[in-house]
Amino acid sequence: MRAIVFDRFGGPEVLTVASDAPEPEPTPEEVLVQVTHVGLNPLDHKIRDGSSRLASQLELPAGTGREMAGTVISGGADLDDSELGSRGLAPGTRVFGMRPPGDLRGTAAEVIAIAADALSPVPTEVMHEELPRWAGLALVGLTAISAVDDAARVCAGDTVLIHGGTGGVGQLLIPMALEAGASQVWATGRAANAQRIRELGATPIAYDEEDWEKVIEEATEGRGVDVVLDTHYHSTFLPSLDHIAPGGRAVPLPTLADLTPATERGITAVIPEITVTRDRLDRLVIGLREGHYPLEVSHVLPLEQISRAHELLEGGHTRGKIVLDLDA
Repeated sequence: MRAIVFDRFGGPEVLTVASDAPEPEPTPEEVLVQVTHVGLNPLDHKIRDGSSRLASQLELPAGTGREMAGTVISGGADLDDSELGSRGLAPGTRVFGMRPPGDLRGTAAEVIAIAADALSPVPTEVMHEELPRWAGLALVGLTAISAVDDAARVCAGDTVLIHGGTGGVGQLLIPMALEAGASQVWATGRAANAQRIRELGATPIAYDEEDWEKVIEEATEGRGVDVVLDTHYHSTFLPSLDHIAPGGRAVPLPTLADLTPATERGITAVIPEITVTRDRLDRLVIGLREGHYPLEVSHVLPLEQISRAHELLEGGHTRGKIVLDLDA
């Protein structure tokens, strides 16, 4: 089978398509899935170049990708067809999902073995051409749930500032913050993406045309916001601390974020931890199905263009998600 592999850390050029990769053997509680689409995320290039803390846990050669959509082939020893059917995962069922945090195997392969609880059925009415959105939903969706519900604990009446409102995670942070009861959401992004931010329900701040700090200072009359959800971190975390209201919370999304500057000032700061559960995946199904989580896919590329896909990831300005199509 075909699979993306790399045998050393480095740039996008280290990624290659192996045409003779061995098919995986599922453990008793795993499911074999024929993968059709793979969602890509910034974490992928950080693991590939060795900058993520997860890279030190990786055994090379390794695969890439954390999430996917595909079709159930079969289950492991504890998951016969009857058991799979009771979970809504009968052979032939289209599914989406992501690897739990401790599972570092890639998803960019024609067949993968993955935990049954890390999968959820794709609704039967979804057309094949819509599958890229489902392939890119799990990681950003579960990250957004963890950020809004677990880390920030956004509640009714909160004011929220989101840095990076049109990235994959940002496009779900906005509707989820509003769903949690936020009274006002601002989101930074380039001026070219301002309309997309409005469509998602937030007030755009075009960081390439105006000073976001001044905008927040004036909009809140110096009080600041209750919550900052920061997908950028490196250039935004420290200045954001000056614009958090008393009792407010800062939530940087990079797992290696240094929270010390916040804690030294008595500001609550939390890095969200992704929890992969069937219940949360099913929540994403409902949200996407009903139009509440309108995730955008900006690029769908064939498997052979994995290096190009990683170049786009590293560029940092892609709207929505980048997805690989294994059938292209």
